[in-house]
Amino acid sequence: MGSKYVHVFAPAEIRGVKYKNRIGMAPTSPKFTDPMGFITTEHIEYFRPIARGGVGAITLGNCTVDIVNFQDEPRQVALDNDHYIPGLARMVDMFEQYGVVGQCEINHAGLDSSWDLNHVPGLGPSAQMMPNELMRAAAKGRPAVPAEAMSTAQIKQVQQQYIDAAFRCKRAGMRSCFLHAGHTNLIGQFSSPLYNHRRDEYGGSLENRARFCMEILSGIREKCGEDFVIEMRISADEMHPDGMHFEETKQYLQMMDGMFDIVNVSAGMHTDINYFKYWSPHMFMGKMVNVGYAAELKKILRSKVSAVAGIANLDDAEKILSEGWADFVLMARGLMADPEMPRKYAFNRAEEVRPCIRCNFCGRRVRETKTVACAVNPKLGRELELDHGEVPLARNRKKVLVVGAGPGGMQAAMTARERGHEVIVCESAECVGGNLVTAAAMHLKTDLPRFRDWMIREFLACGAEIRTNTEVTPELVAQIAPDAMVIAVGARPVIPPVQGAELPHVHWCGDADMGRCEVGDAVAVIGGGSVGIEGAAALAAKGKRVTVLEMNPKLPRGVVRADAELCGIIENAGGSVKTGRKLLAIYEDHVVCENVESGETEKIACDTVLMACGLQRRSDTVEALCRCIPETEVYIIGDCRAPRMIGDAIREGFDAALSI
Repeated sequence: MGSKYVHVFAPAEIRGVKYKNRIGMAPTSPKFTDPMGFITTEHIEYFRPIARGGVGAITLGNCTVDIVNFQDEPRQVALDNDHYIPGLARMVDMFEQYGVVGQCEINHAGLDSSWDLNHVPGLGPSAQMMPNELMRAAAKGRPAVPAEAMSTAQIKQVQQQYIDAAFRCKRAGMRSCFLHAGHTNLIGQFSSPLYNHRRDEYGGSLENRARFCMEILSGIREKCGEDFVIEMRISADEMHPDGMHFEETKQYLQMMDGMFDIVNVSAGMHTDINYFKYWSPHMFMGKMVNVGYAAELKKILRSKVSAVAGIANLDDAEKILSEGWADFVLMARGLMADPEMPRKYAFNRAEEVRPCIRCNFCGRRVRETKTVACAVNPKLGRELELDHGEVPLARNRKKVLVVGAGPGGMQAAMTARERGHEVIVCESAECVGGNLVTAAAMHLKTDLPRFRDWMIREFLACGAEIRTNTEVTPELVAQIAPDAMVIAVGARPVIPPVQGAELPHVHWCGDADMGRCEVGDAVAVIGGGSVGIEGAAALAAKGKRVTVLEMNPKLPRGVVRADAELCGIIENAGGSVKTGRKLLAIYEDHVVCENVESGETEKIACDTVLMACGLQRRSDTVEALCRCIPETEVYIIGDCRAPRMIGDAIREGFDAALSI
């Protein structure tokens, strides 16, 4: 008997290409190619668990048609000469083992190409200075380099590069390609009034701005034939005030309807960091953020439509498909969190799926020029090391003591049990979960409770002996006599030594999130990092008037990159975010702070003060325990090593268990 997800697992056929279901992996760029863009074994194995897990199609992300001159990130897949075909063919062979349709996202960064990678100016429809170039130049301490306008001859040359890249995909065995015409990459730059200021046949009217794309589509069809599927990604709305908006996008697509077979409906742009979030929505945004655009396009286009962005599970996908809002559904982060997602849903075991929390830990990794990793799935990106993602059994079974049952400790215990070790977990609190429970208590983080529940459920079922309300001392360590010990005792809140910090209306911000303290109507939050700004927004959403005081001149940038939304929630409720403010004293009905730029003092009225000044590792506990057994068998992980993100704690817990 099949699953209840009848629309998700319905097959489809386009131009003779058979799709076993309607789920595809959206483009990702995991940084596993070699420096010149050749496919490596590591790159192939990164996709294997996802292919094996049951998706119908997988797209290799951001594959450049000119790696020598127009990269916008390091280690892109390259498609600009025939030497790349054998590597692509190896990838296709792997996909075909599992009945997966493979394709490349064919792209050119255009105006947004990186000077630091290419050492030539970006090239696009019109000469201009790009926002990302200004940021890159400032970070490198060099003069910014404006992008240049393409001549007609250069336009023809680049169009041919797109066409030849698609044909190389076909020669490698791919039956489909994924033409990137969105997010204001080069094709999107030609269609966008924000970037295209030309006065020739490639600029001005919508028909002229569409010409660049239409000529590429015609060339791909002519060269690759009628048995080759063309999927094209677009930004339904670029979101920038001066960009291309949905009404014009509908006309744009109707002009070329039938020249592509599937349109993938995204939104936003990556040429300006303020509009990145619409194609990679963070945890404070709604689900399925672009599906409404897809549904509208499905009503007016003959071509098939695929939906993407903020679709985290197959319940969402089934809804989209059953309502007729799209023909296919693409997702990336949900499959990175759990490559087995399709198989688990096919067996009607949705509760077993490890949920994505949309924290963009994966995006932060690749922006830092590291290989991809996932906050909740520590196996991602380590497929070769783990023999296709399988955790190896330990050669010698050991007794392992895990001190602390926060996210890092729970992961260490689960992985150690998976390796066959005897595991004892001691947690000083009454309940397990640590700061994962605190973080998930904030009602704005809609994805995190699902992961909290999954993690705790898996931990409780892993077979470890779990002792709550148990403070670990050197004497207890001696009594247990473990062969190895993982210390995961976390961190404690920093309370600055200011006048009034001991008053009864002063609390840690996390206690307010958990409902452990009374919070009045006028709240001062001290600290504008992730804990402070997120906690303040959660209170503002409940109608509280919140003032955030951050000592630094700018808000610290978190992984989620949601400052604008969170600050908007605070300000819409009558609150404010004040940077460059140092707390001086706390009183019963106000706080006093100093403007660090002017030196002037300010009085902020409030009836509650919440501290969000960071965390301090529990070094005293670590020092008391770290020499109770041979030092080489002690692993210090998570916030008690250094306060960071949930993903860091989980990864370190996993690594510790692999080392035992």
